[in-house]
Amino acid sequence: MTEQDLEKLEELPTLPRFVRDILAVVNDKDAPLAEVARALAVDPGTSARVVAAANAAFFTGYQPIYSVDDAAVRLGLNRVRVLASTALLSAQFRADACPAFDQARFWCASMNVAMCASKLANYVPLETGTPASYLAGLVHNIGVLANAYTFPQEMNRVLVEAADGAHCIEALEIDHLGFDHLQSGAAVLRRWELPEPIITAVSHHADPDYRGEWSRLTAMIGASVDWYRHGFEGAPGGRILRGISESKLRNIAMSCQREDKQLQVFSAQLGSAA
Repeated sequence: MTEQDLEKLEELPTLPRFVRDILAVVNDKDAPLAEVARALAVDPGTSARVVAAANAAFFTGYQPIYSVDDAAVRLGLNRVRVLASTALLSAQFRADACPAFDQARFWCASMNVAMCASKLANYVPLETGTPASYLAGLVHNIGVLANAYTFPQEMNRVLVEAADGAHCIEALEIDHLGFDHLQSGAAVLRRWELPEPIITAVSHHADPDYRGEWSRLTAMIGASVDWYRHGFEGAPGGRILRGISESKLRNIAMSCQREDKQLQVFSAQLGSAA
C-alpha cells in the first residue's frame, strides 16, 4: 500500500460519539435489558425500527408491541442487539452515490452472519464472549460499505466488474482503490474505537490459514460467512466447528434458514429507508 493509498484511508467515515456510546452498551454482554433500552432511547429512530421488526418481520399475527423491552421479550436480547446495531449503522452510512451497491443485500448478509456466529459461539470455546461473535459477524464486511460510501465512483466500477463472478472483488479494489475492503474495514473500525478482537476478525476472516491472535473468533466468523454463502446447506467448513455434533449443526442450519427470510424483510426496510 502506497503513501497515497494510506491518505485515502483517512477519508473513511467516522462514527458519531453518540452512536459509539449506544453500540458500547448494546454490545455489552453484562448490560441488562433496561440499560439497553435506555441507550436506544437516545435515538428514537433506531428504537422504532427494532419495535417495527418485532411487529412485522418476525412475528406477524401476534399482538402489537410498542417498546424495546417488549421487543426483547419477543425476539430475545441477542436479536435486539443485532437489529439495533444494524439500524444505527445503516442510518449513518448510506452509499446511495454507488448504484451498484445493494444496501438491502449487504445488511441481510451482515445480519445473517451475525446471527449464525452468535449461535455457533454457544458451542465453540472462543477467546471472547458471545457478543463479540455477533458484532464481528455484523461488521465482517464493513469495508465494502465504507468503500462504497467514501469512494462511490471507484467502488461502483469494482462492483460492476465483480458482478459476473469471474473477478475477485479484493483484487479489483486494489486495482481501483489501492487497498481492499478487508484493509479499509480494519481501518474504519479502528477509527470507531472497536475492540481489537473485532478488528482482527474483520481483517483476517477470509484467510483460512490465519493463526495469529484471536484466531478462534476469526475462524468462526470465516466459517459463518462461508456457510451463509452456501445457504446454510451441508456441513460448514472450518476446523473450528469440528467439535459440534451433526444434529446440533442441523438445528442451527434450520434456525438460520428460517431467520434469513425474516432478516430479508428487515433489511429491505433498511435498504429503502430515506
